[in-house]
Amino acid sequence: MKFYVYCVAGDLERLDGSVVGISDQEIEVLTFDGLSVVASKFEDDFVPVSRGNVLTHEAVVRKVLSETTPLPFRFGTLVSKVGLNEFVKAKKSLLNGRLSLVQGCVEMSIKIIWQPKTDAGEEVGITTPQQGIGAAFLLNKQRELRGGENLVNKANDVENWLLAGLNGLIKEQRVRVEPKLKLVLAGSYLINRAAEYDFRARVNELQEERPDLHFLTSGPWPPYSFANIDLEFETHFGVS
Repeated sequence: MKFYVYCVAGDLERLDGSVVGISDQEIEVLTFDGLSVVASKFEDDFVPVSRGNVLTHEAVVRKVLSETTPLPFRFGTLVSKVGLNEFVKAKKSLLNGRLSLVQGCVEMSIKIIWQPKTDAGEEVGITTPQQGIGAAFLLNKQRELRGGENLVNKANDVENWLLAGLNGLIKEQRVRVEPKLKLVLAGSYLINRAAEYDFRARVNELQEERPDLHFLTSGPWPPYSFANIDLEFETHFGVS
């Protein structure tokens, strides 16, 4: 018998029956070496990726979040009870460390959309009677490279400005910056639950500072981005 696993928690004995697991299975809290794993039985070899299954996974983890702070597993993780026991024993120190980091915290998300302006006079693809085709090509490549560097610098400035603005409110962050994309920044931020109001207020202030940037803020979420527990069950812990 395999188990579908939702999350690890340090101080959870049971969940009430207000949520059910994938395939309408009963939620179980399995204890291994002082750590609790929230799971449900699963008979098949893989979990279909569907809206219903994804929402069920999220609902169970959110239920745990209402009781304590979970370390969520990646969607679709299946493992035997023996394999799960081996995993917890082997990774106990790591799991306790991550639980200590996220304890009492939630994850907030910020996405920033921009439309950077090109510098005046940087038009490409133009030749003059004094320029040969080769010289025009090299000049255009220089302008292209210079424009790319400018985008990178501007995007990095946005990242640094945002980090400075959120100083004192975040414990840890995961940020991806893509200077050439419209979605220039996607950040996940670990904050104390009690700091959610202050975090949202600070983001609103930052939006007013930079009306040229469009913010998309969401959360609070379970700390998915800070769990770091991709189990690699298949290669190390004997999933059939």
